[in-house]
Amino acid sequence: MSLKGSEINIRLTEQLFGGNAVGCFQGKRVITNHGIKGQLVRIKIKKVKESYLEGTVVEVLEKSCLETEKACPHFEFCGGCSMQGVQYEEQVKLKEEQVRYLFKDKGIEVEEWLPTVLSRRVYGYRNKMEFSFGNEYKEGPLTLGMHQRGRRFDVVNTPQCNLVDEDFRKIRNITADYFKNKAFKPYHKISREGILRHLVIRKGSNTGDILVNLVTTNCKELPVQEWKEQLLSLSLDGNLKGIIWTLNDGVADVVQSDELIILYGASTFKESLMGLTFTVTPYSFFQTNTYGAEDLYINVLKYIEKGDVNVVDLYCGLGTITQLAAQKATHVTGIELIKEAVIQARIDAANNGFTNCEFIAGDVKDVLSSIHIVPDVIIVDPPRPGVHVQAMEDLLEMKPNKFIYISCNPKTLVENVRQSQQFNWEVKSARCVDLFPHTPHLECVVLMSRADNGKN
Repeated sequence: MSLKGSEINIRLTEQLFGGNAVGCFQGKRVITNHGIKGQLVRIKIKKVKESYLEGTVVEVLEKSCLETEKACPHFEFCGGCSMQGVQYEEQVKLKEEQVRYLFKDKGIEVEEWLPTVLSRRVYGYRNKMEFSFGNEYKEGPLTLGMHQRGRRFDVVNTPQCNLVDEDFRKIRNITADYFKNKAFKPYHKISREGILRHLVIRKGSNTGDILVNLVTTNCKELPVQEWKEQLLSLSLDGNLKGIIWTLNDGVADVVQSDELIILYGASTFKESLMGLTFTVTPYSFFQTNTYGAEDLYINVLKYIEKGDVNVVDLYCGLGTITQLAAQKATHVTGIELIKEAVIQARIDAANNGFTNCEFIAGDVKDVLSSIHIVPDVIIVDPPRPGVHVQAMEDLLEMKPNKFIYISCNPKTLVENVRQSQQFNWEVKSARCVDLFPHTPHLECVVLMSRADNGKN
């Protein structure tokens, strides 16, 4: 009898980085989509391989002894925070162990593991939240929140999400109530029917500036002016700087813009970081935990010295690291794919008083071959897929004195680091920085240098 499709009970014995958990059944390793070490769970088998099984958690039958804290009321179904209920310090310990295992599993030696930096805020730390419109179940009531754990289409209402502050909750709740009483349906990514897609809220943790972005399909009869007036009537701790309406008829379930309409104020807001001011645009990347980002960048800057003449900052986004590095290095070049971000980075750098920053728009793997810079230090902070293999090779062959790799996905980080070892590079130090409490994610900073550094 095939196990596929059947349900079994297992005790979870370990957690993998990214949220998966592991147990054992009839001598075979069982990998689940989520879970906490020590839980007794019922899972449904999805895949049967020769040496292991894969399944999804149907029910938690018995909590782990690690679950000593009260979880958010949405925790059981929301797919956002898989580690709520576990004491924060224990969460960090588990995640650090998982990252260290990734390095060990690839045979990567780290000269010095530095202590993990904990998040200054454990709750209410997010400066950006992307809520999805959906249905509680097929053809059910309109919802606005996070995707249900293990379900592709169902969305869980999250009126009390504690990863954001009260301003976020007020804006989410009034928006959910307003559209729930209208006839407009959520967009369905398979049938491509419906109108309402996302509500994106961003807030400067240090400035209090708020930007609200409603994302829908191209439906000009949507009563957005009435919705806008409801937002403006809210009593908020922060400053509502802008309300925008993004029209998006794209197929992918991502926030992107075919057209942007400003309903109120501006389409950008300000955030300060370590004494510098940045203008955050609607679709640009900015670390979602401002205080955690400051701690992350403090540790990056420790590796940059006054004697470093040329620093290259890749995947630089709005140029946060670029400008911070410019306080110590002679010249810093930032490279970023999104042209809008590069334009804004140039403006912000000038406003912050920097004359030693240069920003180039383009794909890293294409730009590298055209720039004529001999860098002392290379900094990379790539998206989750990591650095393209060819781009990584080009970077390593530039032979900087130091290579600083910042990653939100240690799985792809270790692949790039392993590639570097083929070019005679060594890992001098590594440190985890937790920007994402209650989730299975964290940032990692690695310092590498050539084994033949200083030799011609």
